[in-house]
Amino acid sequence: MHSAMNKSRQKHLTDKGKARRTPTQFEVAVIAVYMLGGASRSIDTEDVATKCHELAPTLFSWQKHKDQINLELVRVNLSNAKKTQNGSLLSGSGREGWRLNSRGVDWITSTGQALIRNFRGKSIQTESKAGSIDAVRKQRERTRLIASDAWHTWSSGGPLSVAQARQVFRIDEYATSKMLEIKIARLRAMFEGNAEMSRFLEVAGRLVMEGEQHE
Repeated sequence: MHSAMNKSRQKHLTDKGKARRTPTQFEVAVIAVYMLGGASRSIDTEDVATKCHELAPTLFSWQKHKDQINLELVRVNLSNAKKTQNGSLLSGSGREGWRLNSRGVDWITSTGQALIRNFRGKSIQTESKAGSIDAVRKQRERTRLIASDAWHTWSSGGPLSVAQARQVFRIDEYATSKMLEIKIARLRAMFEGNAEMSRFLEVAGRLVMEGEQHE
């Protein structure tokens, strides 16, 4: 019994002593884009800056004026989030706005949620301006996906074809690579909390992008 108590105490101390990693500036920028709905639409730099400052004021303020946002610093880190060495998590620019690509959605699921939970003591949620309209859209998309040939193939354990995967994201032959990224990221983000659907969309999205590279 004493042995079990000692092990429990040691585990508690170990867990308590684990260092919580603070997000880097470009990671906070990615999280801010996500929280503003950047998986489904482009987000303006100034809106991202405001959210970054809200999440981590000391990371994005001027040295002499801590209450003021350093907009240029936000711009730099949004660009940094596009770089290959940082995972290529965002697409876009200052002119067209910023949005998560499929790699960004993966990063939010695997790393971003844990980072912001440690940083702020809570999980992150996207900000929706549409409210119940989003819920209706999600239900409509879920119904469409479950009725698709791709889902039936997936559910029965069969391999998906590239053609089936493209139908999942409603991709036609005229879609550009940029549009592929946008459609895939948007739908994957919509079902982020649904493990089975998320895995299905992850596989389908990968098939689409790999098929594009081989054409």
